[in-house]
Amino acid sequence: MRSANGFFYSLKQAIPGSVWAIGIAALLANISTSVVFACSALYLKTMIGVEIITIGYLEAIVEATSYGVRIFSGVLSDYFRKRKVFIVIGFVFIAISKPLLSLSKSFNEVLLARIMDRVGNGVQATPREALISDLAKKEHKGSCFGLRQSLAVVGSTLGGLFGIIVMKCSHYNFKLLFMLASIPAFMATFILIAFVHDKKRDQINADTEKEHKHRKLKIHDMKLLGTKFWILMLVVILTMCGRFSEVFITLHACSNFGLDMAYGTLITLIYNLLTFFVSYPVGKLSDRVSRVQILFVGIFFLFLSHLTLGLAGGLMTVFMGTVFWGVQRGIADSMFAVLVSDYVPKDLRGTGFGVYYLIVSASTATACALAGTISQWKGEHMAFLYGACVCTLAMCLLFICRKRLVPHT
Repeated sequence: MRSANGFFYSLKQAIPGSVWAIGIAALLANISTSVVFACSALYLKTMIGVEIITIGYLEAIVEATSYGVRIFSGVLSDYFRKRKVFIVIGFVFIAISKPLLSLSKSFNEVLLARIMDRVGNGVQATPREALISDLAKKEHKGSCFGLRQSLAVVGSTLGGLFGIIVMKCSHYNFKLLFMLASIPAFMATFILIAFVHDKKRDQINADTEKEHKHRKLKIHDMKLLGTKFWILMLVVILTMCGRFSEVFITLHACSNFGLDMAYGTLITLIYNLLTFFVSYPVGKLSDRVSRVQILFVGIFFLFLSHLTLGLAGGLMTVFMGTVFWGVQRGIADSMFAVLVSDYVPKDLRGTGFGVYYLIVSASTATACALAGTISQWKGEHMAFLYGACVCTLAMCLLFICRKRLVPHT
């Protein structure tokens, strides 16, 4: 009991209250978002009759929208030195999009609601990561990012369970499910408003503040992000070009292996549960050992996931591939975020995260479009085998550049 108390006391001391609040808000928002994420594709395919290639392009559009707006919110949060206001605006968009999706009756209406949801996600994501970087102590940075990731994934896991219960009890009532999903999103917005605070100006390094006060937004700032940052971005491009939307796992399980639609969110529950168990321990471990080596392991698990899903002969194998998918998300997402924070100058963190998310945007959109096209003509299993090939290239690049990516101590 004493050791458990000591663990929670040290956790409380290492992680600021605003970071906890951001994590809890992310938990609630992800309950809402994971339901929509997992079920909207099934809704389009079964209720509206949309082909999988069109769903692939929809996922490309909404993911590109989400990540594309992140560079603007990041740059603006650097310029105004206000992170919280952008986070709140994003959560408001996320909350409002759920009732709109519930009222939608056509592909275009679903597309509009999904874009609104992803715009909100994009607006809040970069300032959120930058604020965590501002608030976290250097020796606990990995722990802070790992905790935020873990709490967000708890929400996604609960969202998967919530989706199964509502779908079974309502006899596949998608519209009721989407409407109920708006409740935790509005709760998350309230928590952000009440409990999250920007870092006080008197806590900001005086030199950084002076430099920021006279800084103008310039293209030249891209060069200041550093060589390590841009090498990392090349790794991000290859990794994300091989990591398309998880809705393809759900469609694969339901279309090819007979998974009941009511259990479509079970896929979401499985990979988010694994991400939860991995994220915080990996983040904490990265404060002591090489983050680049941990990232390599994460990309390797993505390769294993793709290979398992591509060669799957039954539903249990699909579930195993989903487990690997959750492990790689817990490792790779945390490590990419922490390494960006390591490499980018303090006064350009919002810009750095914005560029990172913009690159993720283009790469993920490309991956979704290709996965949809390959699935339409060759089957979902070939889309996953394509992903495995691209992940191999990402691992090769990271291995070659591993020494150049070691952060400055």
